[in-house]
Amino acid sequence: MEKVHTTTPEVIACPRCGATDIMKYGVRNGQQEYICKRCRRKFTARNAPLGMHFSAKQIGMALSLFYDGLSLADVSRQIGASDGLSVNPATIWRWVMHYSKEAANALDKVRVSTSPVWVIDETVIKVGGENVWYWDVIDEGTRFLLGTHLSVSRRLSDAIAILNMAKRRSKTTPRFILSDGLAAYPDAVEQVFGASARHVKMQGLTSEINTNLIERFHGTLKERTKVMRGLKTMDSALTILNGFVLNYNFLRPHMTLDGKPPAEAAGVEVPFRSWIEFVTSNEMALQEADVAQPILSVEDAKRIGFRAGVLVRQYLDQQNRR
Repeated sequence: MEKVHTTTPEVIACPRCGATDIMKYGVRNGQQEYICKRCRRKFTARNAPLGMHFSAKQIGMALSLFYDGLSLADVSRQIGASDGLSVNPATIWRWVMHYSKEAANALDKVRVSTSPVWVIDETVIKVGGENVWYWDVIDEGTRFLLGTHLSVSRRLSDAIAILNMAKRRSKTTPRFILSDGLAAYPDAVEQVFGASARHVKMQGLTSEINTNLIERFHGTLKERTKVMRGLKTMDSALTILNGFVLNYNFLRPHMTLDGKPPAEAAGVEVPFRSWIEFVTSNEMALQEADVAQPILSVEDAKRIGFRAGVLVRQYLDQQNRR
């Protein structure tokens, strides 16, 4: 007697509540979408963010590889080798731009405890084939980058802008701010901090007082930007650089900090520990907005702040109650 072969249909479960009472919810961009009858979450069978063909894990991995210094083409090849999927480098670029902005917005209000010594410096990078000044301030104790700024000149107003940005990010006022010999720095420090902070001009690379700390970061930054597509306009350059700084501050372990990222060393309860966690939590937040606020459209929910991730929102609520 011929043996009968049977197959068991794949059971699709809701990624939020685990329920299997699921129904189809249309097809978008060739991807079947579903909705959970119990909690009303919308999702895809591959657990990709709505409207996307790839999973949060794959998108998060792409962001991590990009900010670790791989080119878009190399990231595409890496994903193909690990998951057997073909992803266009242009798609990865859209992921980088979208989630870098989302993460920067989510962490914009996070403030950190810093040491008494900050270091400020500027360096030249290429944007659209032209030389542009990239400014930043780093805390000497935690290695946390407190602010970044792009400009076409090195004026007093630019030095004031980056110091004000660092001041807003820090819970404490520095006692000393180290810099090179740019004439704008002493006046900028005085205008932003008054008598609370003292400007100290570095004495050379062999001196105990120098900006080696931030120069090393600039070296790393320039190595990364060599393979980063997108530094063609000031807006796209700022998005990429902010994403790089976020990756440096919150996700990348630092050897001199016992393997901790600078944010953890600065006493911040890091709301997510990888790009995969952020992409996943960001999708969850959008789903919560769609379910918990039925009188609002998704666009309205995004505009009033639901975009942050669930973990980020919880963290900020805790900070506000202190």
